[in-house]
Amino acid sequence: MKNVFLLILMLLLSACSITSHTWVLEKDRLSEVSSVKNYVEQLQTNEADLRGYRVFTISEGSKMVVVSSGSIDKALKFVEADVSENNTTISVEEISQNSDEANPYILIGIDEIKGELTVVNENGDEFKVVE
Repeated sequence: MKNVFLLILMLLLSACSITSHTWVLEKDRLSEVSSVKNYVEQLQTNEADLRGYRVFTISEGSKMVVVSSGSIDKALKFVEADVSENNTTISVEEISQNSDEANPYILIGIDEIKGELTVVNENGDEFKVVE
């Protein structure tokens, strides 16, 4: 019984020390970051077929990666971010579904991008960088 208690305690303590380095910003909070909001509005009005991503610096040096699917019938879901010393890879899943957005997008926050950033879908196809 004592060993089980110690195991549970160790698991709880290790879980507390894990910090999240990525998050998905809810779209209803878009107005909190005006430069990102302006870009998303541009995606919805002028760039409905643009498939790619753009990186913005937000509060305290964190980054916001806006990924757009370029197709009204492809929603995006964040899968994971892999950060190593030389590169950062963000993986998203493209889900077939009709959207009420002209160009479906996802807002992915990340504390730090190391080296070159690549955004890929579940098949390994890369999204292009939007300048």
